[in-house]
Amino acid sequence: MAHVDEQAAISRRYCDSGHQFWGRIIGTEADHETARWMAEELRELGAEVGVETLELPPQWIPSSWEVTASAGTESFELESAWPAYGTVETGPGGLDLEVVYLGWGTQADMAGRDIAGKAAIIYSMPMSGSIRHSATMNGALARAEANGAAAIFVVIEIPGNLSYSLFPPGTSVPTFALGSRDGEALREKIEESTPGTLPRLYVRLDVDMVPDLTTSSVWGEIPAPKGGAEGDIIVVAHRDAFFEGKSDNATGVATALGLAAHFARIPLEERHRTIKIIGTPGHHDLEGIGQDWLLENTSGALGSVALLINAEHTAHTLIDRWGNDLMPTNAVGVFSWTVNGSPALLEIANCAFDEFGITRWNRMGGPTGEIGSIRTLMPSVGLMHAAVLLHTNSPETIPGAGLVATTRAYARIIDDVNRLDMGGLAGS
Repeated sequence: MAHVDEQAAISRRYCDSGHQFWGRIIGTEADHETARWMAEELRELGAEVGVETLELPPQWIPSSWEVTASAGTESFELESAWPAYGTVETGPGGLDLEVVYLGWGTQADMAGRDIAGKAAIIYSMPMSGSIRHSATMNGALARAEANGAAAIFVVIEIPGNLSYSLFPPGTSVPTFALGSRDGEALREKIEESTPGTLPRLYVRLDVDMVPDLTTSSVWGEIPAPKGGAEGDIIVVAHRDAFFEGKSDNATGVATALGLAAHFARIPLEERHRTIKIIGTPGHHDLEGIGQDWLLENTSGALGSVALLINAEHTAHTLIDRWGNDLMPTNAVGVFSWTVNGSPALLEIANCAFDEFGITRWNRMGGPTGEIGSIRTLMPSVGLMHAAVLLHTNSPETIPGAGLVATTRAYARIIDDVNRLDMGGLAGS
């Protein structure tokens, strides 16, 4: 758990230094600090460490924003307001808009409504986090924009007043997420209003497209005597995050480092395959820089691959909802999972997951994360948990036992894979 907390602390330091838009954001000092930290952790394990600096195109980084509601003589700040990643800025003067309440944003909710030039308020139910939610699944954001909304505010219906990074919005007007409590306060003012006195929203968002930034891919190699003759085991963990990013993806980086520590303790002459731990820049940007780097390096830094493992979202507490409360439990969240390869590899993965109590969907599917661009090009295994608090500013609860279980399951998979040649791992 120390590795998880240390990464969260990097995010917090970046926030405390005065950045309203914070996390381990690609191209920022928090990104560089994370890369240096991961490289040093790998060196301390005795790994052979490499770092490749990558030049970035101009990066979308909000410098500041504010959202204020007014009704009559009363005004109040919507403190949870968070700009959707990649959304357009308002201009320095901001926008002063009348609000229009659109419920769940369905066609029925918008029928006959005057939306043009207004701030559209849309409620959205998470499925199960803020990446997929009802407003994106039912087309509400695109529908509101098509009907002339000047700005869109999505109230994520999770108890509390969390900030959410919606990613990406798919809109060309300023788009923000709001926490449930701020959404409720705004809705109450709409309900109390009379014709011609609807509340107004003032929204200002200043965005810089920052040039000349860099990021990096970091890797550590635990060598084996035969080198790459039997193919390497590649463990990928993206380093970037919104907010503290404990689940996404401090847990994955911690799992990768845990695997490096385990296999580094094995005497050199007893190692079957080289283990490569790769900390990519990540994919929380407009370009998907980490995924592109992996695809470009399938015959470079990755070399000959026997097995690719995605260490991403590797632990999170299962959270239940009771009325207007979120209730953390003593259970580990359920994983989606994917395996690409032979029936033998599928059996190895399932046996390891069962041995260490990894609860998962009954069938394969779900997000593939950082390895999405390459996972079908080689034998691969991945677990992911898209938790309800994903991409939020909530201080997440990460179960240490769950993190250990996932890491041990991956270690078991590697041990069993090392008994097979490359022909026994690839699918037909």
